[in-house]
Amino acid sequence: ALKEKHGWYWPNQFENEANAWVHRQTTGPEILQAMEGLKLDWFVCAYGTGGTIKGVGQVLKDKSPHTKVLLCEPSNAPVVYSGIKTEYTTDGSITKESHPVFRPHLLQGWTPDFVPKMVEDSTEQGLYDELSHVSGAEAVAASQELARSEGIFSGTSGGGVLAVALRKAKELPAGSNMVVMLPDTGERYLSTPLFDDVPADMTAEEKAYFDSVPATTAFPQPLPQPNDEGRQVVRDFIATDTVSIVAMESCEFCWTIFKFLKAIGVSYSSLNFDALEYAPGNKGNVIRACTQELTGEVTFPQVFVDGKFIGGAADACIKWKKGELQPLLEAAGVKPPVGDNGDWNGYGGDPFEFLPKWMTKNPLRTK
Repeated sequence: ALKEKHGWYWPNQFENEANAWVHRQTTGPEILQAMEGLKLDWFVCAYGTGGTIKGVGQVLKDKSPHTKVLLCEPSNAPVVYSGIKTEYTTDGSITKESHPVFRPHLLQGWTPDFVPKMVEDSTEQGLYDELSHVSGAEAVAASQELARSEGIFSGTSGGGVLAVALRKAKELPAGSNMVVMLPDTGERYLSTPLFDDVPADMTAEEKAYFDSVPATTAFPQPLPQPNDEGRQVVRDFIATDTVSIVAMESCEFCWTIFKFLKAIGVSYSSLNFDALEYAPGNKGNVIRACTQELTGEVTFPQVFVDGKFIGGAADACIKWKKGELQPLLEAAGVKPPVGDNGDWNGYGGDPFEFLPKWMTKNPLRTK
């Protein structure tokens, strides 16, 4: 139904020959070009869909037949090594059941719970010479060491391939040349066990480094003096809506109040003084200066309910937790009707969830 409605299609990367084709056109020739003048003894890679091993493998067998190919898979999900084949369907669903030796593993992007058709093709066509295995722990250790020693930020799948390649390199004669495919970047793994040993806060050693250098501050940004035109703009804006917020487009604390009000079903208007339209003549900073003059506060956002200043994002969250914001909003007439979701749009969470998670004083901070 979604296919017909949106014109979508299922590319089926595990069986679509375009996957291997693009590696025959690009990756394989690029490897040979990079190694021109050198003997390429081994090529090492893992498999996900099988496109790399099939496409590059075909190029190497044709153009560099002396090159050996080493294929990797997780040691706790050795679906190819098991010899148990996957029965492929004809309805586009790939297979009807999970491979019997598949287990969850740390090599994200590797080895699905079936033998991809292009991997099976690679096996049948003899496109790889050896099959090797690596554990999640080995992959994590190799990835971390690669970052420490070489400054290459790879994830566990890259670390897994590297661990297998280093193991193989110990068996090879001196002077052997090997190309190792690291298929990812460490940025994709920040929430995985790869970073379990990296605390959210600075370690004592890092803190010592931080304290050892002179403190730096941002250059001061002078504000213009408030003027009558700017004061009128601020007054007019505050009067335009029951809940009015003077804010900035690119400010996490401004996003906090926006998300929170949306969650509880309260509509609002915002004046973002850093918007492009307020750049000419420094008008945005005039608005900022006039708002600060009005409230006596220098931080943003600044929230007004029924024309009265109630504070910033954190203030609104605290007032809600204390039960003080609800009557203010209700008295102002902006409490949403009780619907199927319940009171206040059904919101029953902690508004601190909308504050930036890097705040050390945020009790809901991600550790």
